[in-house]
Amino acid sequence: MSGIAKAEQHSLVQQLIDHAVASVEAADGFSLPFPHIFFRDFFPADFYAEMIKSIPTEGYDPINGEGTRMALRLYGDNVGKVDAGLRDMWAAVSAMLTSRELEDVIRRRLHEGLVIRARGDKVAGPDDLRLVAKPVLYRDRDGYHIKPHPDTRKKVVTMQLYCPADESQREMGTTLYRASLKGLMHVGSYGLEPVKTLPFLPNVGYAFVVLKAYHSLLKMSWHGRPMIRTPIEQPRITLLNTFYINEKVGF
Repeated sequence: MSGIAKAEQHSLVQQLIDHAVASVEAADGFSLPFPHIFFRDFFPADFYAEMIKSIPTEGYDPINGEGTRMALRLYGDNVGKVDAGLRDMWAAVSAMLTSRELEDVIRRRLHEGLVIRARGDKVAGPDDLRLVAKPVLYRDRDGYHIKPHPDTRKKVVTMQLYCPADESQREMGTTLYRASLKGLMHVGSYGLEPVKTLPFLPNVGYAFVVLKAYHSLLKMSWHGRPMIRTPIEQPRITLLNTFYINEKVGF
């Protein structure tokens, strides 16, 4: 890459970082059913329009036995596997998602959850929780679903960006749950009560701190996705930017 090209790439990455930080800073914050944020306009509008037209079609690995979820890693050397014509764009996305600036604003906006997490992990405070970002691009096909779960303890923060082309998949967002007596009456919710579904709209997303029972019985990070129905030519596209406890864990 030439010096001019490097400068342009650096400028693009910084533009994406600045825009993402502003989006997360302006996010709606919630304490229930567990601490989480919901943000909008995560990418600049013109970049988002180009990005969703440039979703890689190769290099994915199956995640479940049904083959309804396919994943393309976008961290470390994996970006080099993206088609050459799309690589600069996705390298910029990866650089932004793994930037210290984004980590810092996530720490600020999810401070409440990180305090609970730090107490349960028996560390001095939120600043002692290490966050290692590992972004992955997902293609979810017709029939994809995942039962309510709080995520594994190796994940500290789960952050997901929705990447549809329009609002036609609005009902396919992630559902948040809480444990309650009413939950016993909801078939298929594993004794949990669905609280809300975060709408699957263009260029929006959410993030939460992973909380297990030993962190908080009342604010466990239960979330899931009932089965989706979507045409084969219109998969559910998301960017999952998971912050792990260290470099050695993750997908």
